[in-house]
Amino acid sequence: MPKSVGVRMDEDLLEKIDQMSEKKSLDRSTLVRKLLRKGYEIEKKERAAEKYRQGKITLSKAAKEAEVTVWEMEKFLVETGYRSEYSVKDLDREISKV
Repeated sequence: MPKSVGVRMDEDLLEKIDQMSEKKSLDRSTLVRKLLRKGYEIEKKERAAEKYRQGKITLSKAAKEAEVTVWEMEKFLVETGYRSEYSVKDLDREISKV
């Protein structure tokens, strides 16, 4: 069962949320829940991506921590500017070992 949470907001932010809720034809509570969920999901991906960039975890572990697929995690990394150091030569070397 959902629980109620009280949150204090600046008037400016609350006004923007109210304007957005009107445009989307949503009540304020529904919009705030959607925004919180979206922000939470982005934060999970950002935290997992940072661990991956630092070499602390694998791509599959980052995806698991972010609760997304490996492909979604890879897409997020690329969209946020990550460039792999893994080269075509590295791939050729791995294939030749098989």
